[in-house]
Amino acid sequence: MAFTADQLAKLEAQRAYFASDELIKDRAAIWRDTSPEECLVAVIDSCNEAAHFLSLKSAEELERVLAPEPLPPDTIAILEALQRRR
Repeated sequence: MAFTADQLAKLEAQRAYFASDELIKDRAAIWRDTSPEECLVAVIDSCNEAAHFLSLKSAEELERVLAPEPLPPDTIAILEALQRRR
């Protein structure tokens, strides 16, 4: 499958945006003028939504979804080296 120059340019623009601080600023902008109470309500709403979607999973699916991803070996090595320095 070949990509056109326009498609490649669009993909590069998306990659650059997702790798930039601009994405973080855009996502944080909605919270800039929000009170702590409003933030708490939004977090509670998000938690309720997550609980609802998790409740739709079977026990097996839920176990798989909630299982933590193992740390990569290089990350484990870094953490072990830091621990030894203490």
